[in-house]
Amino acid sequence: MLPSAEIRTRVCVVLCAVILAVLSPRVRAAQDDARASVQAATQAMGGEERLRSTHSLSFKAIGQRTMLEQSERPEGPWLMDYFQVSEYLDFARKRQRIERESRGCGSSSCWDSAAWLPSTYLYDNGAGAMLANGKQSPVPQNLLDESAELLALSPDRLLLEALAASDLHSELDIVLRGFTHHVVGFTLNGTPVRLFLSASTKLPSIAEITRTRPYDAFLGPWGDVTSRITFTFWQLEPGGVRYPRQWNAEVNGQPDWMWTINELSINPAETDSDRFAIDSQIRTAPPTRGTLDEWPLGLKNAPPTEIAPGIVQVRGFWNVAEVKQSDGIVIIEGPISNGYSAKVIADAQMRFPGLPIKAVITTSDSWPHIGGLREYAARGIPIYALDLNRAILQRLFAAPHKLSPDDLAKNGRRPIVHYISARTQFGTGSNRLEIIPYREQTGERQMMVYFPESKLLYTSDLFQRAAGEWFLPETLWEAQDAVHREKLDVDRSFGMHYAPVAWSEIEAAVEKQVKPIQQQ
Repeated sequence: MLPSAEIRTRVCVVLCAVILAVLSPRVRAAQDDARASVQAATQAMGGEERLRSTHSLSFKAIGQRTMLEQSERPEGPWLMDYFQVSEYLDFARKRQRIERESRGCGSSSCWDSAAWLPSTYLYDNGAGAMLANGKQSPVPQNLLDESAELLALSPDRLLLEALAASDLHSELDIVLRGFTHHVVGFTLNGTPVRLFLSASTKLPSIAEITRTRPYDAFLGPWGDVTSRITFTFWQLEPGGVRYPRQWNAEVNGQPDWMWTINELSINPAETDSDRFAIDSQIRTAPPTRGTLDEWPLGLKNAPPTEIAPGIVQVRGFWNVAEVKQSDGIVIIEGPISNGYSAKVIADAQMRFPGLPIKAVITTSDSWPHIGGLREYAARGIPIYALDLNRAILQRLFAAPHKLSPDDLAKNGRRPIVHYISARTQFGTGSNRLEIIPYREQTGERQMMVYFPESKLLYTSDLFQRAAGEWFLPETLWEAQDAVHREKLDVDRSFGMHYAPVAWSEIEAAVEKQVKPIQQQ
């Protein structure tokens, strides 16, 4: 009689053979269906021969970007950034030149300037440079990723990549905009891609790609980010290729950007190669920064500063404060990434040895500001947040992280979140603090943190300096209004993007703005 382990092994082998025998025809059928759908789409765009002979594109477009990451409300309406762009895409040599002029709250002082901000970017086989005043500098890795993605997502390129993919397969049909679409999936450079092909016209309607954004301060915290581009306004171009002139992009189901192509040339005359040349020192330069998790804590030229006894500000692109209380440490803000939060926690425990991290206070809903909160949630550290930010934080904690699981995804711990709806005292002693919702217009989704004993006020992200001047006077006024409403005695303030200053400086800036015009 055979040992039980050997019997189980033989049974498993037989079952696997049966399953493969049943599934293999279905898998082959799914692959055949997918290939037939892609071939039909290729034919609808002008035929495989025409698409393969398309080695380059140049176009001009106008568009807009939705500032999902830092608008007043996460559900909209959102601030907008407008642009006009001229691009040259060389598919054969994997290079790209982008000349862009932007105008809006993401690129210029939209509240007091109608000027367009020009920028030029060069990409060549994984290298990238920004061109300004005749000089080149390296582009951040997140822009290199975006360039590679846009090169790949041109619908003609996607169809050809799909035909070459060994894992091309059909998925369930889906009804969009009232008619059926065939859905096919495949892997492109290790990234899952889906194409939605109209059953009526055969043309590609949507390209969908899901990947992590480890270099992107806006999208990195959201884990597995799904981007969709919808193709519409198809035109028959000279030479017989049909091409979509309208692209609308979404990220995780929210509007991201769109453009309308006004001028398009397929296989334009060869352009001077010097227009795409990247300096050798730029091409071989190391990355400007690593992933968000690899960012060093703070800034080299601005070391952590004790702004009051037991209250330390760690300066960075997004500042963090470490507050010592008798029974533990309070962290103000959990920005950027989980890895950055881990560095903050280690720094605070080294600075104030023997004390646990008792809480983190997050005062804003801007994506970079909440980007590291999943690390606190994974460690069971209580999070204090504004009641109006419940929805976006629930989205953050529920965001899928399957492609690159973080600690929260691994341990599945339920976040401990206390939502603040009214002025709340926290802790005792000289560094007791009060968490206060602004309940103002621009500061609707933000909170102040007030230290009564030191007369110190943390103003969140409500205002900051630019070129030495406070900008957006409305935000200064709102902070002052909230201070008067709450009857706070403030000597100094500090914030997400500035070091401590005398509160009288803020009051003077407001006074200057409200002074009658004839007296200015």
